[in-house]
Amino acid sequence: MKKIKVVLLLSTLACGFTLQSCFYHVHDDNVAAPYYQYDPIYMSRADLESSIKMSEPRAMQNAGKIYVKDQHIFITDENKGFHIYNNSNPNAPALIAFLEVPGATDMAIKNNSIYINQAVDLVAVSITNNQVTVHKRIKNTFPSKVSPDGYIHYAGENEIIVDWKKN
Repeated sequence: MKKIKVVLLLSTLACGFTLQSCFYHVHDDNVAAPYYQYDPIYMSRADLESSIKMSEPRAMQNAGKIYVKDQHIFITDENKGFHIYNNSNPNAPALIAFLEVPGATDMAIKNNSIYINQAVDLVAVSITNNQVTVHKRIKNTFPSKVSPDGYIHYAGENEIIVDWKKN
């Protein structure tokens, strides 16, 4: 009986010493930080809220979803805005303008209101005579953007991540 107790005690100590490395962590300053392939592009909250505007047509960089409303086609340019085409002649749609919305990835249209996810906000706008009017902004509706390689970067208190730049 005494032999069994000694063997059990020694086995327990051996397991404890073996497993102690699972619980004991030494901070090593020489360990490399995770490698991020993309750096976030930030905008201040104030700049984000005043950034929606119409501009001249431009070349597509990263095409996304397509939305058709009446005689217009809207094509998302990921995190940049929306290309607007006049589709009154479906055989020859004409690029007429670009709706700049930094951080935007999607939209929906109901009646004359365009609902846009702009980074973390939901924004309702309308376009009349090539002028954009922001009707409502609901802040922090969406989570912060995750980088294309899957990392979560945290912005400062008044900063918003609107896009990613490959480093």
